[in-house]
Amino acid sequence: MAKLLTARDVWKSYSGRPVLAGAGVEVSDKSIVGLIGPNGAGKTTLIKICLGLVRRDRGDVSLFGRDPFRDPRARERVGVVFERPNLPSSVPVSRFLEMAARIYGAPRERVREVVKLAGLEGHEWKPFASLSAGLKQRAAIAHALLPEPDLLVADEPTSNLDPVERVRLLRLLEELRKDHGMGILVSSHVLAEVLRLADEIVLLNEGKVVARGSPEEVILRERPVVRIRSGDPERLSELLKNSGFEAVWDGVYVRVNLRNVDDVPKLLETLARAHREGVKVYGFDMVESGLEQVLLEVVKAG
Repeated sequence: MAKLLTARDVWKSYSGRPVLAGAGVEVSDKSIVGLIGPNGAGKTTLIKICLGLVRRDRGDVSLFGRDPFRDPRARERVGVVFERPNLPSSVPVSRFLEMAARIYGAPRERVREVVKLAGLEGHEWKPFASLSAGLKQRAAIAHALLPEPDLLVADEPTSNLDPVERVRLLRLLEELRKDHGMGILVSSHVLAEVLRLADEIVLLNEGKVVARGSPEEVILRERPVVRIRSGDPERLSELLKNSGFEAVWDGVYVRVNLRNVDDVPKLLETLARAHREGVKVYGFDMVESGLEQVLLEVVKAG
């Protein structure tokens, strides 16, 4: 796959305070890369540097073979969606898209195409201010798609959306990659949002990349969490701890942080023994660790 964006060893400080300290990210065509990290990790700064909107202190950035800060033409094949879209509030979405299409040199029929792609049909003649948060974000995506970009960059696109709209928007990003071959860079501080969406995850903390790889390599395979429903959670927690597991009752579930999936057979044996000793186990499922826990374990391991 062709590399669309490459950023390596990027450093940036503001007033002597380091925001990025050797960070980097790469995006190829037909792939989705999730840039994950807590608020303040440097995700937005790295994205703006990759787009040439902010000068880096040092490091290398190539956007379609050009340095985007020195050559703005590098951005011609990029669509960008920021956390809080800000389109003209009183102008109908289709009218605004038509004006933008003329600026981009896109044909008028492209407006109808992006309205359909973004799932705005039936809402396109509403003023931007009257749209729900989810539809506003879809309008921003439609705007970003007008010039038929090869790379879509979405910075925290779901942060103000309800759970249903979050799922719909993430599904839209997946469709854009699958059906239109786009490369996509999407940032989020919510781990579960992009866990199944991204081909690669870049984990950013305090301006540094602390882990990168497939979701399985970075998160799922290494740090599975099992959530157990029990009739006697306190006793079950003690049995698990005595067997060497990290277990805690959170008031609803007994949560067990496994070292890796190889711990699962031992956990099942322990649960079977607990059942024989009269501790009722009603069921269990495997979930992803929270971002903070993942970061803590990655940093400790490094």
